[in-house]
Amino acid sequence: MKKWRGGKSGFTLIELLVVIAIIAVLIALLLPAVQQAREAARRTQCKNNMKQLGLAMHNYHDTHGRFAQMVWYDPWQPDPRIAGGVNDWTNGSNGSWMVRILPFIDQGSLYNTFDFDKTGPTCAFPLPANWNCSPEAQRNPLTGTPHYLKPIPAYMCPTNPLGATDSGRAKATYAISIGNSHMGTQGDCGQNKYNSFGLGVSHNGDGDRSQHASGIGLRGPWSASIREIPDGTSNTIMCGETVPECSDHHWNGWLHFNASWAATTAPLNFPIHCQNRPRVNPELIPGCHDWNDHAFSQGFKSDHTGGVHVTLCDGSVKFVSQNIDYLTLQKLGERQDGQTVGEF
Repeated sequence: MKKWRGGKSGFTLIELLVVIAIIAVLIALLLPAVQQAREAARRTQCKNNMKQLGLAMHNYHDTHGRFAQMVWYDPWQPDPRIAGGVNDWTNGSNGSWMVRILPFIDQGSLYNTFDFDKTGPTCAFPLPANWNCSPEAQRNPLTGTPHYLKPIPAYMCPTNPLGATDSGRAKATYAISIGNSHMGTQGDCGQNKYNSFGLGVSHNGDGDRSQHASGIGLRGPWSASIREIPDGTSNTIMCGETVPECSDHHWNGWLHFNASWAATTAPLNFPIHCQNRPRVNPELIPGCHDWNDHAFSQGFKSDHTGGVHVTLCDGSVKFVSQNIDYLTLQKLGERQDGQTVGEF
């Protein structure tokens, strides 16, 4: 009778390869689901950010009688702070609408550091914002020491892959709507680049009064009150998503008064030759796809698949398909066209 001889058991090479193959297949199956779950969480956070912006704008409206505006002093008119002087695009801008609503998003301590009587280059007021200012010029006007702008999580969509400060400026992925405005372009992309209803004809949102405006804001010192939105707050865009790398204006950050605005003139998610990102398809007309072609680069865009979040003037947030009818988008941008919007 043979004695049993104990020995160590183990996997054969074939068994090991089979196990590895099964694990690889499981990972391949699970990874898209994990990525989708993460993107769903990021979209939820982005939607929540935009809801907070809507609430902040309404609280600002309750306090000041209108929504937050881009500038307080008209860059085309004499500045009362400068004896005999006239403001310009780089002088005494007093920041953007996002500066104005800081106290309403629990950023009152940051807001209180701003000296709103300060004049001078945009990069020196009140914290560095102008993208082409040297580090030596980026000084806090209150102390004279370097003071780099603070990123605000509520101003950034978490889906943006480059983050809030890759450009050296604290960016924002949201912008106020100047609506269905007349916008300049370097080429002809076959789209209507002008305002569809003959209202608010101010070029690129330049202007300082209601008759200049199609949307709820301008690049000058004007913003709408609720009573100046006769189309209804649930039918008019207050603000929407942007991709800072795809516009030479949005790139400047949340403080810069000439940065965080967008028009509904461009179709949603219109492809642009963006900075630090792959270029769009070469067969597209280059003149209409550069980041400084404002008729298209200053539109609403997102890093989400298929569309863009917008906050309506009633404070609600909707995810709008990038395939929305172009005229319907213009109606949503225009606050007083008097036309029926329908489903979107």
